Amino acid sequence: MSTPAGRGERGTGSGDRVEPTEPLGDATAPYFFLSYARMPQDGSGSVNPDLWVHRLFQELCEHIKHMTAHPGAPGFMDGSIRTGQIWSSQLGDSLARCRVFVPLYSPRYFISSWCGREWGAFSSRPARHVDAEQPGDPSGVVPALWSPVPDRRLPESVREVQYIHPELGQRYRTLGLYGLAKLRAFRSDYEKAVLHLARRIVDVGDSVVVEHGDRAGLSTAPDVFAATPTTTSTTGRTLRISVAAASLNRLPEGRTPDYYGPSAVDWNPYHPASGRPLARIAADIAESLEFRPDVREFDHTAGPAEGPEVVLLDRWVLRDPEHRSALGEFDSSDLPPTGLVVPWNENDPDSDEAEYELAAQAEATLPRRIRLGRQACRPAVRGVPDHKTFDQVLPDVVQWAEGEYRKRAQPRPPAGQGTERFRLCGKDSQDSRPQGHRRNAEEEDRDEQP
Repeated sequence: MSTPAGRGERGTGSGDRVEPTEPLGDATAPYFFLSYARMPQDGSGSVNPDLWVHRLFQELCEHIKHMTAHPGAPGFMDGSIRTGQIWSSQLGDSLARCRVFVPLYSPRYFISSWCGREWGAFSSRPARHVDAEQPGDPSGVVPALWSPVPDRRLPESVREVQYIHPELGQRYRTLGLYGLAKLRAFRSDYEKAVLHLARRIVDVGDSVVVEHGDRAGLSTAPDVFAATPTTTSTTGRTLRISVAAASLNRLPEGRTPDYYGPSAVDWNPYHPASGRPLARIAADIAESLEFRPDVREFDHTAGPAEGPEVVLLDRWVLRDPEHRSALGEFDSSDLPPTGLVVPWNENDPDSDEAEYELAAQAEATLPRRIRLGRQACRPAVRGVPDHKTFDQVLPDVVQWAEGEYRKRAQPRPPAGQGTERFRLCGKDSQDSRPQGHRRNAEEEDRDEQP
């Protein structure tokens, strides 16, 4: 099996040419798979924030069509809306059968759990050189620099992968493909870089065989960028997003199924105004705040997170005795303070008759968490009416949860010795809501990390 960096087994060493187990001209597979971190939408929908990535993809496809006789699609780039943990069959098939994996390096890329899982799924496919005498470990990974990433921010699993192409010069290393594309004066540098990248993709596709994988493997693929206790300080902060919600196979009494999917993380309380699961929206917001989102179904037995945690609560689950019991145990546990957000769509036809009953049930089941939630951000636990308000509320809750996590993680100095501590300063006394931490201080802390 290959490593997270995409390396596979060496050749047999016999000197014989290794024939691929799958036809190199597989018409059902794209030549390359472009893996990239999406930019968050601005809400207007008028401009595609990933427009420049799409242009790069089209230019690579055009080059590869001219450079190869590949009968299939030149490339694959996912442009669909991902629904929770449900991945499109086309994406899974392309990732399982493409010849080359092209990760587009950017600061957002390595805090994206979705990108980490795409790399993990490709890396699970064994690779070998077509020429068994070719030295080195075979790899079907061809990285490209979209925008510069400090080496200390690269996950440990990919630090040995060569992503700087020296022949492209200092401008590519300094600006990346995005910077070259945006500046008219560097247009020739951009065109040279794209042509070189296409040539590199073809060279790797012709010289390395990556065996076909499981088309459903993405659903269980590991996030190879995931922070560990030894890498957390260099790869970014982790935010656990736990979703306590119903699902289609476990609907509460009297609940319409339109707002649910196969699992809790597919919950979309703002249907039909929003077409995206709330967990996906929350993950995008977390990434914009430079957190690595760890999205999961709520599990009160999971233990403390390796960072701050936010719980997204669907009040309807409180009609289920098992869910109600689990949430009650969570509330009475000695786990660290957790941010709480309670979406409540007033345009939901089921809301009118159930609102007061379920609000009272939440107060009775989670009195401690709701009391702390009011300290963090009162509107978050009162009932967030729509996805735009959710976009505004969640960052406040995340900042509060991070402050509580840091206070607990802060080692106490010996008696008589002081140390500068992380502080929260209250601004809105009416809501009793702490103000977020000072951004400059946080950036200084991160800059001092190795």
